Amino acid sequence: MPDSKISLTQLANNIRSSNNILLTTHRCSDGDGLGSVLAMYHSLKQVHKHVRAITVDKISKKYQFLSPNQYIENFNTLANPIKQTDLALVFDTNDERLIQPLFKELKTKCKNIIFVDHHPFLTKGPQPIDHCLMDTSAASTGEITYALLKELNIQIDTPIATAIYVSILFDTQRFHFIKHSAKSYQICAEIYPYVKDNSIIYSYLFDVNSKEKITMLSKAIQKIEYLYQDKIAILELSLQEMEEYQLDTSDACDFIDIALGITSVQVAILIIHIENKTYKLSFRSKNINVSKVAEYFNGGGHIHSSGATLKNYATNPKLEILKIIQEYYPQFCHSSKNLSS
Repeated sequence: MPDSKISLTQLANNIRSSNNILLTTHRCSDGDGLGSVLAMYHSLKQVHKHVRAITVDKISKKYQFLSPNQYIENFNTLANPIKQTDLALVFDTNDERLIQPLFKELKTKCKNIIFVDHHPFLTKGPQPIDHCLMDTSAASTGEITYALLKELNIQIDTPIATAIYVSILFDTQRFHFIKHSAKSYQICAEIYPYVKDNSIIYSYLFDVNSKEKITMLSKAIQKIEYLYQDKIAILELSLQEMEEYQLDTSDACDFIDIALGITSVQVAILIIHIENKTYKLSFRSKNINVSKVAEYFNGGGHIHSSGATLKNYATNPKLEILKIIQEYYPQFCHSSKNLSS
């Protein structure tokens, strides 16, 4: 793990020596972060640790097949305050801003906070220089989590295997983005005997599996705007539109994944107007590094999948997003040729 500031062995020893451990991931938790948290939760329960899992906000209903509410608390509705804790593990991000306001509480209550992640450090913003187990060659945080579980000699069972499987399947987008490595396949081959209902997992993660969602999808398709010889697709939605069909932002992200499937489209952009002066941005790409675009807006993520949240933003950010893409990738906007990363 060339990016790590601490080793697998060091973190495993830290876990062994800790009695109370808290687990979390970034806000708007996705399959990778949530899967990693649940895999570690079930593993630590197996070795009789006192473990608590807390997310920054509400978990999307698309992950309810994992029964997360049985194991994970919402920071906004905690029944009991966070007590003094030996160790906090933060999965699938190295940016403390994405764990706020929970992170502020962790800093006062946790003796040690360690990030477990596969995203590169931001070029601007906070960096957990001495407190991370990071491998940017991993296609998902689930891969790193699985290696950590093996280091801890955890016995793989169905809940652990299912959580790791969800993590890898989600972040590789069904093995589309594996970073030129067979590791994702190898891990899934090892855990697959313990995974039940594979078709159900696929359906929850990737299918348009409700009449409300397909109705909203039909409207969203009509709203997509295509630019630069149909190489950029932009979808703008409001939170009110999502709530009308009982959907959340992760459902909307599925819509731009569909737009990216169009042959000509190289970048798909989602803009959700959450409330006055607040926008959620999601970026998807085939050939360009959209994490650079997300980082401009104080966000981040993967080369091909990134996002940001804008607060106190006076105007719709669409024109500024296009301006930044033009600035970073002028040949992409003015040529019919595709870019390489």
